[in-house]
Amino acid sequence: MLKALTIAKWEFLERIKRKSFIFSMIVMPLLIVTFSLLPSMLISDIKDSPMPLGLVDFTNQYKKDFSNELSKFILPDGQPTFLILNFSNNGTDKESILSFADKQVLNNGVNGYVIIDKNKGLHLTFRTNGLYGTEKIGLIEKTFNKILAKRELTNAGLNTSEIDKVFNNFVTLQKEYIEGKDENDILKSFITSYLFIILLITMVLFSGGMFVRSLVLEKSNRIMEIILSSCTSKQLLLGKVLGLSVFGLFQFLIWFLLGIFLYKTNTFDFSLIKNIEYQILFFVVGYIFYSSIFIGLGSIVTADSEAQQLTGFLSIFLISPILFAFQIISSPNSILALVLSYFPLTAAPAMLLRLNSTNPSVMEIISVISVLVFSLYLVVLVSSKLFRVGLLNTGKKPTLKEIYAWLKLK
Repeated sequence: MLKALTIAKWEFLERIKRKSFIFSMIVMPLLIVTFSLLPSMLISDIKDSPMPLGLVDFTNQYKKDFSNELSKFILPDGQPTFLILNFSNNGTDKESILSFADKQVLNNGVNGYVIIDKNKGLHLTFRTNGLYGTEKIGLIEKTFNKILAKRELTNAGLNTSEIDKVFNNFVTLQKEYIEGKDENDILKSFITSYLFIILLITMVLFSGGMFVRSLVLEKSNRIMEIILSSCTSKQLLLGKVLGLSVFGLFQFLIWFLLGIFLYKTNTFDFSLIKNIEYQILFFVVGYIFYSSIFIGLGSIVTADSEAQQLTGFLSIFLISPILFAFQIISSPNSILALVLSYFPLTAAPAMLLRLNSTNPSVMEIISVISVLVFSLYLVVLVSSKLFRVGLLNTGKKPTLKEIYAWLKLK
């Protein structure tokens, strides 16, 4: 046991003395947090501005009423919501008018333009080249339908005062959030879902990749043979596991202190993180699980290029939940989210995303943790066998047949 502790101490000190440790442990998390929180900060600081909107009315029946109604919408700072520009007369035919309007959009003269046309019925089209939220598009649609409704009511014999009374009795749908004051709080909550998973990926790939490269170096320069002359493979494995685990805890401690600093400076709000105790649990278990995989597969690697391939292969499973992050956060109890939660290689990152959007039952938490722990047991069992035989394997990468033979050894 004493030899294992000596190896663990050496592994830990060797890693924290490297210059790359300073960058990956302090600079990298700061960059991650900065770029994660920057969008919400920018959104909160950006003030809504008037939207230049073109109008093409091929019917010549609605442009005046439509422009008047849209001009009634006012932003909180008193500016008009829409700046209406009439393109209906810029051309002699439809193609030339639309061509002129398209050029205005492409040259950033307007954000987009509305086309009113009759072709087997009345059609309303919004033509643009950018991405816009549903709020202003909804206002445009709502305004045009209001004009149509007024005309129908006028044709039905209602006077102006009666029509105004009808529309004054309409109610507007108000949005309220259960866990947040406004959309910025909800956005920040979504962003915090990414923080834990990004930090987990950084921590696993950095420490695991460093571990694999150190094994390759020790095998290539024959240091491994010298170490094994004074201890057993089990003592070496235990020492490396302890060293890697302590190194991981040290990483987590630094990030925890960084989080407290950001919280004290009001940069980061812990209250937006739901189920933080479960998130920490899955963070730790996920780290140990992937570290065990690195220990086993790292022992059969014989070159730096193979180490990079191994790191890249495992990163696919770590990153895959991020590709479905929007679906998981929006529907945390969907079939996709549940499948990723119970698949061992994606369980930890998937649960980190789900836990900030939903409150899984205790039984679900226990079942997912049980799957991870059982998978961890199998990984440790396989890794210990690969580590015992693969330590002295140099020169060429073992074949699948050879690896299977190693696993059958007692």
